[in-house]
Amino acid sequence: MKKVAILILCLFFLQACKEKNIQVEVPDSPITEEVPQSYPTDTDIEMAPSKQIPSLQLDRSVFHSVIGWMSDDEILFILMENGEWTVQSYTLSTEMWKKIYATTTPIIQGEIHPSKEMILLHTSSNSSSAEVLLLHKDGYVAQSLFFKSAEMYMNWHPENPNLIVFTTFYEDWTYDTFIYDGITQNLETIEVENPFIKWYDDNRLMVFKWAESSLDGSELFLYSIKEKTLEKTAWNHVLDIQNLGDSMFYMTINEKQNQFEYRLEEKGTNRVYEWSSPAVSNYSEWVVPNMSIIQPNQLIMLQSKKSGNVDAFTDKSVLSSVSLNGAKQFGEIDVVPIDCSPNGTVCLGGYEKENWIQLDPFKEQTWLELKE
Repeated sequence: MKKVAILILCLFFLQACKEKNIQVEVPDSPITEEVPQSYPTDTDIEMAPSKQIPSLQLDRSVFHSVIGWMSDDEILFILMENGEWTVQSYTLSTEMWKKIYATTTPIIQGEIHPSKEMILLHTSSNSSSAEVLLLHKDGYVAQSLFFKSAEMYMNWHPENPNLIVFTTFYEDWTYDTFIYDGITQNLETIEVENPFIKWYDDNRLMVFKWAESSLDGSELFLYSIKEKTLEKTAWNHVLDIQNLGDSMFYMTINEKQNQFEYRLEEKGTNRVYEWSSPAVSNYSEWVVPNMSIIQPNQLIMLQSKKSGNVDAFTDKSVLSSVSLNGAKQFGEIDVVPIDCSPNGTVCLGGYEKENWIQLDPFKEQTWLELKE
């Protein structure tokens, strides 16, 4: 275990509780079922005519969160009612709910793999342990893992849903980092200095060594899972790196020019797209723009129109789509989390994903209304 001084600055990376055994569960049959329009109630759901922005109403007491897009027409929710927690999909075109999974254990959060075949659920009934469920889209639990922890960080391999990294944090802010291989069902502990590691490829993990001042960014190292060695790379002043699948996204800070510099690089080829935007900070660290990966070589992101301190901003940010073919700007929205459809035509915006952002033609409107 290791003490972490940087945890206070990095809490936004965390994703909640867990225990340390492995258990594989495969129910006899999936729990998937069609749920009538009346769930949660007849009056809770309203849908505008086809091709218009949808309108959905839910009781706040029933709503927990929106997980994200299962397809261009299907959005996944976590709902809770009468002591039951459910994962349900809502199909926009038919206005139908489908119950995928149900449990009496609180669901902390969910994540959809880019392949759209698997769903990762983080569940917990207490503050010192948790269970991670690997749920097939058809509703059966493929595997489950138990951890002891107070908080948890997870990173899912974008191309191989069998590979997941977990970091479990304990009440004394020590931590352990694990690599899980769903094929072998092996959970292996590794020793790394930074708990917030990411998949670089099937055999290596990205480890970020931060400078004494986080405003200076970090150095990128690659950890070999087989050799258990750390290799230095040429990347410095790194703020973020994302593995999109077919390509890598790099974000660095150029302090002299006070700007963020980005690079989208296709794996195995020389295709590269580079661009920049004004740098934004909150005094102690740089603020990484909100983004949503929609394809193995495409993302949608928010970029500030000017540099400065984020707390002093009143201006909106520019919403753009970026691929190896270049960038396209759509319009301006407030700085909020975004989650965009696989075809890149719509984004859900806001901390509860309550805003519907149609990209072309650009239009933003509340679509999810939570009734008190």
